[in-house]
Amino acid sequence: MLRGVTWLLLTLLSSASLSGWFLLQQYEEKSADFRILYRDITVKLSQHDAIMPLLSTQQNMAEVTHMLPQIVQWRHDSALTPRMPVIPEGEGQYWLSHGGLSLLIDLTVLLAGEEEKKTFQHFAISWQQARLYEQGDGNTSTWWRWDKTVVSPNQPFLLSAGGNPTWETLPWWWVGSPALFWALALYLLTQYQTNKRRRDIADLRAHYAELTRLNTLGELAGGMMHELNQPLTAIMSYNQAAVRLIEQNKLAQIPGLLNAAVVQIKRIDALLSQFRQRLASDDAADQPIVLPALWLRVCQLLDNEFRAGKVHLSSHFADDLSMLVAPPLWVEQILHNIASNAIQAQVGCAAAWLHFDVRHKDRGIVMTLTDGGPGLSEEALERVFMPFFTTRVAGIGLGMALVDTLVHRLNGTIEASNIAGQGACFRLWFPLREEAN
Repeated sequence: MLRGVTWLLLTLLSSASLSGWFLLQQYEEKSADFRILYRDITVKLSQHDAIMPLLSTQQNMAEVTHMLPQIVQWRHDSALTPRMPVIPEGEGQYWLSHGGLSLLIDLTVLLAGEEEKKTFQHFAISWQQARLYEQGDGNTSTWWRWDKTVVSPNQPFLLSAGGNPTWETLPWWWVGSPALFWALALYLLTQYQTNKRRRDIADLRAHYAELTRLNTLGELAGGMMHELNQPLTAIMSYNQAAVRLIEQNKLAQIPGLLNAAVVQIKRIDALLSQFRQRLASDDAADQPIVLPALWLRVCQLLDNEFRAGKVHLSSHFADDLSMLVAPPLWVEQILHNIASNAIQAQVGCAAAWLHFDVRHKDRGIVMTLTDGGPGLSEEALERVFMPFFTTRVAGIGLGMALVDTLVHRLNGTIEASNIAGQGACFRLWFPLREEAN
């Protein structure tokens, strides 16, 4: 709308300016015609003043009218009869008197050869408010008017002319050309602004992507510190137990501890591989996941924590359960973090437990983890997935934030709630793919 109004205003102003310039050219042309007409009339009137002293009563009338056809007749007046220098006679004629001689002059004949007077809508010759000659209607108003008095001692006539613009001769295609010019100019300006805005948006997006990448790098670094702390602690515990068994010469139990340490080391390697993939923006490889086997692996990784917290484990898997297609490490990380939080939330509870339920729902798989802890506070329910939010003194607050990120990258959903008489409940839903069937 604004561009349309701008285009209309610019077009009107430009067209009006061009029209004014072309009308000025017409005015100058008509002014030149008036100057030519004034000069020619002045020359012819001056001939009357020059020839009057040369005329005599014996002068042949035919010779005089041949040289000056505007002189209709002449006569000698008595010196005792006072006469005005100019006496209007009507029908474009007047008497010119000087030195006892009077000439009857016909202005119609005098102006017969003047083509310039035809360019005016009105032309008149006056003497002392008396109209001697008139062409056109003097009562019609005109745009332009010219008036000038003839410099003559005996015939100081006033020449008046009026004219109007000749609209049909105006170059209307020039007058209308600003519409096309301003339309093109506004189009180019709009394209420039659009392209500039696109470049600015692209620059902002690139800058935002860089900031996001740096922020993600910081989040990943904090997350890796959080995730590596558990397997490293487990490895240290296994190694310390192995050292004690060696000192006690109980070598039969050492292979199991070392195998458990190897499992934790492999987990660290997988976490580092995931870290490299996210830094390189590579997508993790999707694989069909057997969920009971994956849950068993999570329980093995957290075996020490489950035993230390005396947490009772239970699970239920639907009979016709399909395989979930996703990066196995991501799903393992999600379940590992939720289960680890459930263990820590039930420290000191007399009967700690954790139940894992998996079934089909809405063309997907629903995983529900329920514990027997005190549940989540109202603040925790609102901010549990926010980075750096934690209810533990030594917590970092990145475990559940990482869970939320991974769930959404798998096009899934996650909800946190409390179950009356039990504890916290985390419900996850992931869509099934065709290859899972």
